Amino acid sequence: MKNYTVESFPFRNLLFEKLFPPTEEGRDPHDQQLLDRFCAALQCTQLEKNAARYTENDVKPIKDRFNNFDFSLPLRWQACNLVRHLFFLRLTSTEVFWGLVELLNADPHNRAALCIMFPESNWQEELAKLRDEHALQREKELSRHNNATREVAALVDPKEMRSQYDYMHARSAATTRATEDNIIDVQALQLRPYQEELVKDAIIGHNTLIVAPTGSGKTPVAVYIAIKHLEDREQSGKRGRVIMLVPRVPLVKQQKDRFNQSVFFFGFIEVILICRFMSTKYYVEGFHGAEAARNSSRRDTILASDVIVITPQIFVNMLRSVRECERLFIADFSLLIFDEAHHAVKDHAYAVIMRLIKKYDGPRPQIVGLTASPRVTADSREVMYNEVVQLLARLECTKISTVHRTILDLEKFVSKPDDEIKEVNKPGEQTVEYHFISLVATTVMNIHERLNSHYLESLAKGVSTSGHKLEGNWLKFPGVLSKTVTYYIFLTGLEEQLRNIGRNSAKFIPLLTVLYLKALVNVIEMAEVLPMTYAYSHLEAEIKDIERTSPVDFCVEFVKNLRGGIELMLEENRPAICKELLDEIKSQFVKNVDSRVIVFVEERGMAVKLADFIDKNTSDEIAAAYVLGTNKSYRKGTRGGYTQTNAEQQANIAGFREGKFKVMVATSVIEEGLDVKDCNLIIKYNCSGSTVQNMQRRGRARAQGSRSILLVLDSRKSDQEYRALQNEKLLRHVLEMIRENGEKNLEDRVKREQENQLQEMERLEKEEEEKRINLSNNLFDVMCSICNHVKFVSASLRFVGTNAVCVEPNVWNNISLDVSESIKYKRIIKSNCSLDTFGAVKCGFFVRDSNSRCLHILGKIYRFGGVYLPQFDVKQLQFQSVGNRDEPLKSFASWNEVTQHAFCIPEANDSDLADMLNSLAENKQEDKAKLDILGERIQRQIDSAVEHGFRGNDEFISGDEDENQKPDSTQREGRVKQFI
Repeated sequence: MKNYTVESFPFRNLLFEKLFPPTEEGRDPHDQQLLDRFCAALQCTQLEKNAARYTENDVKPIKDRFNNFDFSLPLRWQACNLVRHLFFLRLTSTEVFWGLVELLNADPHNRAALCIMFPESNWQEELAKLRDEHALQREKELSRHNNATREVAALVDPKEMRSQYDYMHARSAATTRATEDNIIDVQALQLRPYQEELVKDAIIGHNTLIVAPTGSGKTPVAVYIAIKHLEDREQSGKRGRVIMLVPRVPLVKQQKDRFNQSVFFFGFIEVILICRFMSTKYYVEGFHGAEAARNSSRRDTILASDVIVITPQIFVNMLRSVRECERLFIADFSLLIFDEAHHAVKDHAYAVIMRLIKKYDGPRPQIVGLTASPRVTADSREVMYNEVVQLLARLECTKISTVHRTILDLEKFVSKPDDEIKEVNKPGEQTVEYHFISLVATTVMNIHERLNSHYLESLAKGVSTSGHKLEGNWLKFPGVLSKTVTYYIFLTGLEEQLRNIGRNSAKFIPLLTVLYLKALVNVIEMAEVLPMTYAYSHLEAEIKDIERTSPVDFCVEFVKNLRGGIELMLEENRPAICKELLDEIKSQFVKNVDSRVIVFVEERGMAVKLADFIDKNTSDEIAAAYVLGTNKSYRKGTRGGYTQTNAEQQANIAGFREGKFKVMVATSVIEEGLDVKDCNLIIKYNCSGSTVQNMQRRGRARAQGSRSILLVLDSRKSDQEYRALQNEKLLRHVLEMIRENGEKNLEDRVKREQENQLQEMERLEKEEEEKRINLSNNLFDVMCSICNHVKFVSASLRFVGTNAVCVEPNVWNNISLDVSESIKYKRIIKSNCSLDTFGAVKCGFFVRDSNSRCLHILGKIYRFGGVYLPQFDVKQLQFQSVGNRDEPLKSFASWNEVTQHAFCIPEANDSDLADMLNSLAENKQEDKAKLDILGERIQRQIDSAVEHGFRGNDEFISGDEDENQKPDSTQREGRVKQFI
């Protein structure tokens, strides 16, 4: 065997060292050598079964050998055959050797072979040392990456704006044709007297915060300011470029559509057309994070534009980008308009943008903020005054513009809805709803007792491998029936405690059990405000979601018994609050058949279910739909995985405006900016909010005689609503005080606050720099939060925009892909929707304690620039310092928190993408083929939509089909767009 040793193959050297140690040289050659004893202890049949369960790349050569292995040979011959094969492997690293060691250790039938191979040394320590060395190598690569990108990142911002004429190639001729076809539909923009009062400071170049009620027409004000600004820049021989920032995806399209109208004003025949190329004066574009770039450089499209409507995080990413083809500079813009400017607080993207502007030492752009509700939290007049001044200082605005002189004119055009609060009784003890809730609560209690007695007590007594144990106070059962919120908070804390307990496989089943319990608590809350059939279907969806990870046998049994009890009592019941909701909606349409109603709820699942309930229990003329946010990950805890693409969202909003849908059930995503002039009833369904939320929600009701109603079961929410209404009145008094105190007083206070904020920013930056230096050498194992199987090292993480992806090519072997979880291509109904997320990234590790694979969803498959990358949700991961296995595991709520407290994550560069370009095909060729086919299918659907027309939902129509044709009775059930 010694003849086969070659210095250039470390794997062979290490294998030779372990199986032919120096102590064997003096032994009788006819006696059993260590190699003989090793082969006698090796059981290849069991080794092959164990290897088949592992996805790690470092056991691939062993698995490949077993593909054509003759298991009919005697056991000793099988072992000799395998070992002989290992000596012929020409491997330049030792990872396969340590992969073999892990396989042997994981199988009780083969652990004796380890004792023979390591008669005196501690192989566990050697394995840990190897992992640490590998991690350090990745750290060196990270350091080289940072050095390679430093030149780009350290570029000094230019002081001159880049010209639109240098980027004309990025404009599209397609929109020119569409625009020319509609140019006869020119509409005039004529400001009302109160709007003229609002723009007076902004149009002469002052940084201004404009405060006006919802429905007063702040968007036309923004259009006017933008046109006037571009005109003035042109007349003075300067370049101009306006960027309008909107906080939510639905607002991008709405504001683009406003600019889409040809604009005439006050005798000026200045035309703004929203198109990708235009033969007239100004060119307008729009982007948001829910859609993919239409070409390789979104930057070029922006620089080719005169006006850009964009969500703020994209703008932040491009201002910070180290890639030349994505980099924007402050100097590229002469006017920034912040829609819903009250968001400029803490770490919101608005506040980040303003901090970048304050650091810039060149010519700064003019700032204009628009809001109906400056963010205030205080109930004291002086404190609220200071909060308004702080907002002005953050926006660098020394002027605040409100309607005073023309207030009577404003009141003619803007109606304030009447506010009502209606408290409804919870289900009584004699109702079927109460018995339903009691049955679910009993199941919760039984599962929790089993969790305590069989799992939590042993975890509390025994010490985990990390040196931490479950504390005894988590063994208490706080009750559930009357305190669902308290119990849910308790479960969330228990879940976090279990995740942090360390690499202890005994926590796997308790963690999944907590997810079952949280799902059941959700159902109790839903049963109070929806019919039982909806609560039951929601339970089924959440249980199915959990069991995709791994079912827990005793939970499955309890849920099975629960189903049997529930099915006996399922009937078409309606809790009192449901009846009140339907009565309000029906009475509204009796008064006005052209009404629009928005129902606000807190949970995504509630929005989906409630929309269906309303749709099925109202007349054919009252169709209901729902709108959810598009920026949620596929699954958060056990909240059901309810998702909605940008295209679906836009289709439902358009249908609501056009009257195809008369009722819209929504989460907070449309609290701000959604403009439907016929909306005359707002219902807050068992949910209240802050002063800002109430003002924004009420502002969706634009029609004369509008109403805003709070339907509530809990008196605490009524009290919260009353406080919010009082604070709103107080805010009006504060704005009047600011006006009465005069412009000079306000300017002085704002400047003092700016100095305070600057000092605070410098202090925080100093702390951040110290923290960055301290974190620069940190390295963590990144693992599944359920089974704690290590997936990769933190040095492999990169940011692509706001997405955290892994750029280690072998990561595909440590995860499982589920293309069936992909975006349904029927949903892709517009060419501007997202094509960059496909399928689900799951753990896939085989957990021996449960004898099943962990299928916990870790994230999505992300496509960027034609490269497939695994994108990870930080809440589904845990982290542990490399080389410090006695430390507790760490969990984080956001990637921003990770970069603040754990380790640095750089931006992905071209080298990273090149490394990953072929990695999926090399490691999972079949999955790569499925994803490619899916992408082509989606693109064909999009091409068909563009060619033949778009219905406004998930169907495509030809040009000769009647778009307004009403659905017959057989189509009615599909009217609510449930895309789950």
